[in-house]
Amino acid sequence: MLTLERKWDKRVQQWHSHVTSAAAFEQLLKDMLEIAAPRPTDACVDLGAGTGFVTMALAPLTSSVLAVDISSAMAAALAEQAAQDGLVNVSTQVADLSEFQLQPASFDLVVSSYALHHLVDADKRALVARSAQWLRPGGRLVIGDMMFGRGASQRDRDILRQKVTALAAKGPGGLWRIVKNLARYGLRVGQEHPATPEFWQAALRDAGFTDVTFRPVVAEAGIVSGVRPAGVRPAGAGSLPVGATMGSCLRFRCRVVRSGGLPLGGRTSR
Repeated sequence: MLTLERKWDKRVQQWHSHVTSAAAFEQLLKDMLEIAAPRPTDACVDLGAGTGFVTMALAPLTSSVLAVDISSAMAAALAEQAAQDGLVNVSTQVADLSEFQLQPASFDLVVSSYALHHLVDADKRALVARSAQWLRPGGRLVIGDMMFGRGASQRDRDILRQKVTALAAKGPGGLWRIVKNLARYGLRVGQEHPATPEFWQAALRDAGFTDVTFRPVVAEAGIVSGVRPAGVRPAGAGSLPVGATMGSCLRFRCRVVRSGGLPLGGRTSR
């Protein structure tokens, strides 16, 4: 059976073409950048960066971007593209987001686009709590992802209706996918675990974020965001201890691939 890393390794070109050609992803990126409001001094982390759809947009606007993905092939493709584009402030790291750790108060902006729905709800909450610790006071967390539930809200029902209609229009193959997806959805199995906007907003508030907001984008896509307040210790635990080195990252089964040679949380001169 293929591991999750191997499965994404095999989808590098397919995924890159998908996100760079779809108008919905372009709108999601535009809204995420607007909400994130990246600054030239920001040290950023992109969780589940893939081939760099968000990373490449953030890099020219910020001091540094650490792009994290479970797929070594995705990370390699991203690093190669960053080097070709002359983006020396981009670094990549291969890691499982359910275990990923960083030093406390070492970043200003944490983003994620269409990655966290692959985590179960408990791991989503834990990652949000750890993100609050990684951020400096005033730092922002911005998550863009599929955000819908099982039909409890009118928005849920509209999204599910759109999906069924679109698949049914594809004929027998689409009808088979409807049956398969309904079975997975009903049994809560498979690799996708979308959560509701309410879930995400509660997760951010419970982690200590303030100014928590939700913005619907298009179809099932939505964005939640929050700010780490000054003078408040974030909830949760699990960051690297202060003074931890890059070598100690091996204890957490992550691998580092450099394209710009910056330290984690490092800043370039402007």
